[in-house]
Amino acid sequence: MVLIAPVTGLTSALSGSAASAVSGAGAPGTTIGAVGTPAPATTSGTDASSSGNSFLDAIGNALGQLNTQVNGADASMASFAAGGSADIHTVMLELQQASIGLKTGIAVRDKLLEAYQDVMRIQV
Repeated sequence: MVLIAPVTGLTSALSGSAASAVSGAGAPGTTIGAVGTPAPATTSGTDASSSGNSFLDAIGNALGQLNTQVNGADASMASFAAGGSADIHTVMLELQQASIGLKTGIAVRDKLLEAYQDVMRIQV
C-alpha cells in the first residue's frame, strides 16, 4: 500500500475528465462562488494547467518550510545537548512548533490522499 502518492501521478491523474469534475460544476473556466453559485469567469489568463502548477508550488513551498522548521528544531536541540548557548525554553518551543507542523502536514497528506482516492472512484 502506497502511503504517499507521487506528485506527477496526481497531476496526470487529474488531467482530462477527472480535472473537469474537480474544477467545478459549471462550464470550464468558471469558479464556484458563495453558496454554490458560479462566479464570473476571470480574465487573468490562468487556465487549469497553471492553477495546477501553483497548487503544486504551494504544496512544495509548505513542505520546504516544514523541513526547514524541523531541521532548525533539531539543530537547536543538538546545540543545547552539546552545551551551546541555546535556552531550554527556546528549544522546547521550537520542538513543539515542529511537532505541530508535522501533525498538520500529516493531516493534510491524509486529506489529499482521501480526495485523490475519491476522484479515482468516480465512474465515467
